[in-house]
Amino acid sequence: MKLAVASNIVLDSIQDREGTVTESLGGPACYCGLTARRFSFDVSLATRIGTDFSPKYRRMLYSEGIVLTDYHLSHDRATTRFRIKSNSDNNKIRSFFLASKCAPITIADIEKIETEGWLVSPVIDEVPEEVLRAIILHGGKRGFVMVDPQGYTRIVNPSCEITPANKLSLDLSGVSAIKADKTELTVLTGGLEGLAAMQYLQCRTGIKFVISTEYRIIHFLCSGMHYWIRLKDIDSPDSTGVGDILCSAFCCAYLKENDPLWAFSFGAGAVRAALETRKIGLDKIPSKSKIEQSAAYYYNTISFQSV
Repeated sequence: MKLAVASNIVLDSIQDREGTVTESLGGPACYCGLTARRFSFDVSLATRIGTDFSPKYRRMLYSEGIVLTDYHLSHDRATTRFRIKSNSDNNKIRSFFLASKCAPITIADIEKIETEGWLVSPVIDEVPEEVLRAIILHGGKRGFVMVDPQGYTRIVNPSCEITPANKLSLDLSGVSAIKADKTELTVLTGGLEGLAAMQYLQCRTGIKFVISTEYRIIHFLCSGMHYWIRLKDIDSPDSTGVGDILCSAFCCAYLKENDPLWAFSFGAGAVRAALETRKIGLDKIPSKSKIEQSAAYYYNTISFQSV
């Protein structure tokens, strides 16, 4: 099976709570792509890299079955770079800074990609709305499109720090699934929170599956039911990319099994398995067996209520 990911590759500079700085490949293109490879999916990327992108990173991705070609290369832009700083007292609180921004993705980049489904997860507005609409229209063989709106809801202040927008008008009609955190839900719904925001988003857009993440709880709205899974508190040094791992695991499990609750369990299981590695950057992407172990546990312990 095939999964296509629309998102620019990122070079992350991650400072953990002890002050140690790790340079890492990052962004949903890598986290989602490599997680999908754990599920034995073929992965196609709609992405952009700059001339500063190291050949060793190309080789590393190639060794994992993800191919970058000169078509992905932007000759006049550097690769998108983030500085991510964890709070010394609370690793759950992080500051993001934009160091460089690569070229946007175009409709031509996505038109020839053959895939079962799409995962659209911009990091900083590199997937214009007209490209998103083209992806929804293209849809892949299964007509499945999942969106993580993080890059649409971010703005960059004069100090290059990335902060949430106050409000966003984004046409999500035709999208199959969405994953949004508390802040992103508020931006997308004009100030609503929690289950009310999830319901509003679903009713307004017709999205079948709405996933919302908050500290230690992952919510899921599907077919008039609200499901949620509570995670144990895991002392991990880095949570960068965990949301991307969740999205990719959900997509792959759903495309394979067509069971939304099983897919939700896999998403939550992937989060737990990733944090339990206690590793930094892409090294935290867990094996499929570890994801399956956690998913099986969560599938039998999901809380739910009718809404």
